[in-house]
Order: sequence, then C-alpha cells, then structure tokens
Amino acid sequence: MNNIITIAKNTFKETIRDRILYAILAFAFLFLASTYFLSSISLGEDIKVVKDLGLAGIYIFSIIIAVFLGTSLIYKELEKRTLYIIISKPVTFIDFVVGKFLGLWAGLTLNIALMTLAYLIIVKIKGGGIDYISLYSILLLIFEVAIFIALTILFSSFTTPLAGAIYSILFLYIGHSLLLLKQSAEKSEGFVKYLADSAYYILPNLEKFNIRNSVVYGITPNNGEIVYPIIYSVIYTSIFIWLAVLALKKQEL
Repeated sequence: MNNIITIAKNTFKETIRDRILYAILAFAFLFLASTYFLSSISLGEDIKVVKDLGLAGIYIFSIIIAVFLGTSLIYKELEKRTLYIIISKPVTFIDFVVGKFLGLWAGLTLNIALMTLAYLIIVKIKGGGIDYISLYSILLLIFEVAIFIALTILFSSFTTPLAGAIYSILFLYIGHSLLLLKQSAEKSEGFVKYLADSAYYILPNLEKFNIRNSVVYGITPNNGEIVYPIIYSVIYTSIFIWLAVLALKKQEL
C-alpha cells in the first residue's frame, strides 16, 4: 500500500505540473466564460443554455485531458526505461499501475472540481442560484473518467500515445452508442447481430453516466441512477487495470 501511495503522489504532482494540462484548462475556462455571453442571445433560456453548454464543456475538456495524459502515462516510463528501475525495487506491477491510475484520477478530479467551481459561479451570476443538482452529473462524470483513465493506461502499456488516443476516442464513441448500435442490429441477422449483442454486453455502456439532460431541467436523479453507475465504474475500471498489469508483464523487462 505504501508503494501505491508513493507512486500516486508522484503521478499527481507530475499531472498538475504538465504544461498540456494548463493549456487545456485555459481553453476550458475560456469556453465556460463564453457560455455567459452565448446565453444572452437565447430567447429567455439563459440559465438552461449556461447549464447545458457548461456541463457539456466540463465533460469534453475532462475527456481531452484524460486522453492527452493517460495515453502517455506508462508509455513514457517504458520509453525512458524508468519502469525498469521502479520494478527492480520491491514494487509490483499492480502497485505501479494502481498508483499511476490513482495519481492521474486524483489530478483530473481536481481539475474537474476547478471547472465545476467556475461553472457554478457563472450559473450563480446568471441568476440560477447554486446549482446543486448538477453536482450529481459531475459525480458520475468523475467515475466515467475513472473508466476512461484505466482504459488509456491499458493502451499506454502496449502502444504509442497517438494510437492510444485514436483507440480511446473510438472506444468513447462506441461506449456512448451501444444502445443505438444494438437497436440498429436488431433488424439484421447472423454475424452482425451477434457482434452488436456481444459489444453491448461486454463493453461498458457509458451512457449510464450521462444524466446531463435531466439535471439541466432540474430533475434530481434517484439513488439507483447514482449508485449503480458508480458500482459499474468500479467493476470496469478494475478490469482495465488488471488487463494493463497483464500487458506490462508481457513486456520484455
């Protein structure tokens, strides 16, 4: 456990010092600020527009940060051969991967919190009060990001950052389109239907974490809509971390 905490702390420090992170955050805050002015051209829907664009912006920029940082997290350790030094000490592959995951997740959660604070301030200034309900959406975003970080770490353990980014974005698209793909495949037969059904039941359905439309209209989610996706996230995150450990063990160290 001490090894995991040490690796997590170091990864967290590296994350919050990354220049790419600051550049993306700058664009994120600029986008959030622009929602204040964009809402002014709406026809009496100022608050809704701010919430809709604000929550969507936080989601998009969180994913971008996860892609840029996650897909290079272990790759750069392999490229610089620092992993060889770390593993030569009493540190297991599980310690290394879990520590990297927790450090990056903590760093990204901090950035999500900062963007959320900016969002809440803008909503408050617009006269929407303190948007507590939107915090449910942010909570599920944090756990969806956990799955995505674990996935990018998995890709980072056996491929280049560019390839990992492409695979991750493709996975993200599929994860949010599984229900649509399954419904479309219902009209087909044979291999296509089998493939769509397999993807639906094997891959994580990321739409389970999307409650942005509901909270924008002030609808409070029930306990099941919050607890079930969190458990869902823990399961898939654990699976991807385990696969990343297996992928690293196959590297010629």
